Amino acid sequence: MMESQQNEIYNITQKILVKLASTLETSSGKAMLAKLRNSIGKSIIRTIDIWPLLFEYLPESFLGTDGHLSKEEQAIITTLQLYAIHQQGNSKSILANQEDRFNNIGHSLKSLRIGDDSIAVDRRFNAMITSSTFEELSNHLRHMIRLLKSKSNVQVDYAKLAEDLYQFLRGNREKIRLSWAREYYRYSYKGDDENDE
Repeated sequence: MMESQQNEIYNITQKILVKLASTLETSSGKAMLAKLRNSIGKSIIRTIDIWPLLFEYLPESFLGTDGHLSKEEQAIITTLQLYAIHQQGNSKSILANQEDRFNNIGHSLKSLRIGDDSIAVDRRFNAMITSSTFEELSNHLRHMIRLLKSKSNVQVDYAKLAEDLYQFLRGNREKIRLSWAREYYRYSYKGDDENDE
C-alpha cells in the first residue's frame, strides 16, 4: 500500500508541476508561483489562493481531516513551494529532464560541491539531512534550493522530492537521509581529487 501511495504522490505532484511549467510565461502562471512562495510558513487556512491548484488533483484518500493537513498534503505543498522558489525568475523550466528523473535531491545538490565553498556547502547539507523535524528539514531545504538557484542551473526532480518528503513524514527518516547522502557524496567532479589533501 505504501509503495503505491508513494507512486501516486509522485504522479500527482508531477501532474501539478507540469501544469505549472506549462504556464511559466503567462501572468497567471507567474501569479501562482508567487502565491506558492507567499504560502510558505502560513497555515493552510490562510493560503486559499493555492487551493485550486492543489485540490484539483488530490484524491479523497490524500485529504486531511479536522482542519489538519495529511502527510500527503504536507509533502506535496512543501514540494510545490520549493519548486516556486527555484523557478522564480527563470523562463526555462527547472524540472528534471528525462535522464535526471527519479534522482533524489542529493543528486541535484552535489553540483554545489564544486570549488572553494564545498566545505560550507557540506556543512549545510549535513545540517539538512540531520533535521529532527519536518519543519526543520523544510527550512534547510529552502536554503539549499536558494543556494542551488543562485549557483547552478541544475534541474531537480521535484516529484521525487515529494515522494521522499512523504517517506520522511511517515517515519522513514534514516532511509531518506542515507539515500540523499549517498547521491550527494557519491561522484567526485574532475579536479576534485587533485584538491584533496
